[in-house]
Amino acid sequence: MATITGEERAAPKVEGADLLGQPTFAELDNGRFRCVETGHEVLAKDKDSYSRTKRCRLGLIDFALSHRKAPLNMFELDPLSRSKLKCKLTGDTINKTEEHIWKHINGKRFLNNLEQKELEKDSMAKSGEQKGKKKAAKALKHSTENSKKNKKELEKIISEARESNGGSDAEDVFWMPPAGQRWDNDNGGDRWGSESDSEHESDKINAIDDEDKDKHGENEAVELSNRTKRMSIEIGPSSFASRKKKSKKSSK
Repeated sequence: MATITGEERAAPKVEGADLLGQPTFAELDNGRFRCVETGHEVLAKDKDSYSRTKRCRLGLIDFALSHRKAPLNMFELDPLSRSKLKCKLTGDTINKTEEHIWKHINGKRFLNNLEQKELEKDSMAKSGEQKGKKKAAKALKHSTENSKKNKKELEKIISEARESNGGSDAEDVFWMPPAGQRWDNDNGGDRWGSESDSEHESDKINAIDDEDKDKHGENEAVELSNRTKRMSIEIGPSSFASRKKKSKKSSK
């Protein structure tokens, strides 16, 4: 069982003595409590008294240093003495107590250096932003130049194509098959039948036409004969006889 001696008890509270706040305790199975920051075990009734001891306060400082918790993230252990701290911002060396830490971080030297560092960060951020903008503008300019170059090359290709096609647009040029060759590989032959079949069919058509002509001629002859007979019947033989006599007399 760990006990708290009179030497471990802290002096009367001064300004900045509780800079790091109260320690954290975890309950154990045996009814005791263990300090998370220092690993010290105490009874429940001794938690408040232990948190004010010098041992506990130093343990809180070491824990904050190792875990880089504010405001101890601006300090490191002095390589020449474990009881002192070195400020990384100002380079000053101070005692490893909460009171001295509190006084140092509220001093003009520390605050001026902190402000200067913040200004440098802002300046670097703005510089990085400006570099980013310049880089983006440069990339945009390069892209624009490439676009213009590609456009000129495209116009050159189109111009050459027009000149090769006699000044007309490439869309007006149609493909033509080579001389003496058809695009459908047609050699001029009959695609529906052989040549002998075609000639035979032509002879049949001519024979039918001749037959129709003969029948038409016969029909005209028959019609002419019928007309002549009708005319002789209507006029009669006497008319022809008188005409013959008159013609004979007139000749005498």
